[in-house]
Amino acid sequence: MTRQRSKTQIKQLIADDQSYREDLEYIQATLAEGNVFIGQLTSEQSGNTEAAFCVTVGMYQHQLPELVFSGVPVPVVKTIVQDLCEGNDFDREFLAGGRTKVILDFNVIAVPVSAPETHDVLSVCHDVYTLIDRAQVEAVQLVFANEGGAFPWSQGYAEQEKQFQPVLGISGVAN
Repeated sequence: MTRQRSKTQIKQLIADDQSYREDLEYIQATLAEGNVFIGQLTSEQSGNTEAAFCVTVGMYQHQLPELVFSGVPVPVVKTIVQDLCEGNDFDREFLAGGRTKVILDFNVIAVPVSAPETHDVLSVCHDVYTLIDRAQVEAVQLVFANEGGAFPWSQGYAEQEKQFQPVLGISGVAN
């Protein structure tokens, strides 16, 4: 479980850690240009494995939740983020959850990330939101069905596939 940092703690980390400072300056410059930042990171998962994630910061500029992807190539993430930022009503309904959408020939569903403050992959979102005095992060994870149309929580989704697309908020599946 990730503990959120206070504004004072974040400012101290910025002062003490040049790499962190440079990362946040880049994110802030990206947001100042009206763009959405897409960060790539890994997160330790149960079973001593790591999973690759992409996380957005700045979807709030389009009145949308932040997005989390796992196991999706970065060029695909960029395309999806650009498309969603166009603000079509269908996309807003899709991001609200409960409805699938076909993206690149795969069924995709937006799963709300409950308690986003507990997920380490969203810590950069929390830090940026805290620095700009925004309310708590709202996030959804875009979860892709496999080639057979099964989602990670369904029968027909192989156990070995789950390590490449852990789903936040499903107990014991991802941090």
